[in-house]
Amino acid sequence: MVRTTTLLSLLVPCGLLALGLNDSCDEMDRMQDQEFVVLAMSNLQFEIEAGGQAYAQGTDESVVACGAQMASDYGAACTELAELAALKGLDVPDMLQENEQLMLEGLVAPVGEPFDVKYTERMARWHRNAIRLFEQAIGPDGVSDGELRQWAAAKLLMLREDSIYQAFRVAAPRQSLYEYAEWHTLVSTR
Repeated sequence: MVRTTTLLSLLVPCGLLALGLNDSCDEMDRMQDQEFVVLAMSNLQFEIEAGGQAYAQGTDESVVACGAQMASDYGAACTELAELAALKGLDVPDMLQENEQLMLEGLVAPVGEPFDVKYTERMARWHRNAIRLFEQAIGPDGVSDGELRQWAAAKLLMLREDSIYQAFRVAAPRQSLYEYAEWHTLVSTR
């Protein structure tokens, strides 16, 4: 009986320790609020810059209009996120993450290739990544702050539903001229 009691007195704290470690592992798997703010802010800043490039370098009216709309939408979203992050005591970065910086640099079309085609290809790729980021933020292992989750859900809805962004869903990398014409039609009907 003494052995059983001693054994149990050793096992109970180990079990509680294991439960505590499991809870902390769950927290480590969860997207941290600060991590999301950094990634989302870089994403938004990329969108503003890319929209500005489309506005300045686009030759197709629909690409120019798309760039202006994106810069406007994401400028407002950037301001919203900065204000929300400040309320939560989270740091707001002022630089793009490396992957967004590289993608922005990649928007420069090679000689002889129209900017509009390169822009559409890159933005289609970016769009898929942006949706994944915001889906992760509101998912079961997403950010823990309710207001950040709510903000991310609203921006995800914009990415999925707005016709400007729908155009990027159909545009695939290395699209054919037929696909580009289809994208052009979708954007110009806005």
